[in-house]
Amino acid sequence: MIGGQLWLDPLRARRGGVDLALAGEAVTARRATEGGEIEAASGARPWGRDDIGAAFEGSYRGFEQTVLRAWAGVGQRLTELGSDVVRAVDASVQTDGASAARFDRPADRR
Repeated sequence: MIGGQLWLDPLRARRGGVDLALAGEAVTARRATEGGEIEAASGARPWGRDDIGAAFEGSYRGFEQTVLRAWAGVGQRLTELGSDVVRAVDASVQTDGASAARFDRPADRR
């Protein structure tokens, strides 16, 4: 805030939204590759199939699925949030332009 007014640098804010969406896509891609490797490796049950391995399997599988679901969800939410930021910036710029036109003055282009 500057002097009690909120000022939005639309180019920086929009770029931040794009960067956030790209970060979400990167997280999603890592989940697909590395998370897929984790799933494949654990599917082979490297801890064994004896009683101890079965006990480990019973505890591990739920945690693995929870972490992998959360990892995928984080990527998806970051991508969505970035897109929402871009839409919000665009809407703010359009609203500012429309308001300026109604008041018969130029929009704030700091």
